[in-house]
Amino acid sequence: MFLFTPFILEGLPYVFKIGPEIYYLNRNRASGTTQEGRVDGIRASLERIKACGFYVGGDVLYGEGCISGHNRRKHSLVSNLADFIAEGRIGMTLMIPFARYQYIIPYCGYGYFMEKNRFVNPSPLCYQTKDTFKFIAAGFLSGLNFTSQFSMGINVKARFMIDGRSKVTDDPDLDDLSLLMNDTSHYRIEVPFAYTFCDRLWNFDLEVAPFYEYRHFGGREGFPFNFIDTKFNLFGARFAIGLRF
Repeated sequence: MFLFTPFILEGLPYVFKIGPEIYYLNRNRASGTTQEGRVDGIRASLERIKACGFYVGGDVLYGEGCISGHNRRKHSLVSNLADFIAEGRIGMTLMIPFARYQYIIPYCGYGYFMEKNRFVNPSPLCYQTKDTFKFIAAGFLSGLNFTSQFSMGINVKARFMIDGRSKVTDDPDLDDLSLLMNDTSHYRIEVPFAYTFCDRLWNFDLEVAPFYEYRHFGGREGFPFNFIDTKFNLFGARFAIGLRF
């Protein structure tokens, strides 16, 4: 999700952005397991934004990192975590009266989420979990251009899980199995700041967006095991260069 500039509103409706996304992740399970660590990712986005027109956008995130912690018995846990999220959105760009470049874009969307967490030594058991679900997204982009070059925004999003599943593989003591999750809601808020370079040769933005994200995989009874309620808190920042055309 990205804010836009006067140049997009006035005739350059498309923007492609790409850059790193770095976040600190805290993972807590109701069983007493806790892990934390840094995840380094990359996000790419393509959006069409036009004043008082339809908004269309989509982005893809991939990130990897090592997280560590302990279980309820205080045994050390180390795992390699990978996130993949793909999302498409559609909405409407609404201009705020009496403010030329203030705006809000309410939208809805649809996407896919996948997270792999592979436990490695010195964890007591070395296996992999793969958590997946489809989701419906709803939220808004909003912001203000202070000058023709500097702008900021506030972006808020909720994700509503559909058909959450957790697949456990490579357990030395058990066959592979799939567990159902309770579908819950996830939330993200970010505050992007952008500086625009525009002349005869260049039409691009540099952007930084600190954010907070909350994820919740709902616990559910199942056979042969229950899925344990799991919550995540993410704090980080997204950096991007944007090309307008």
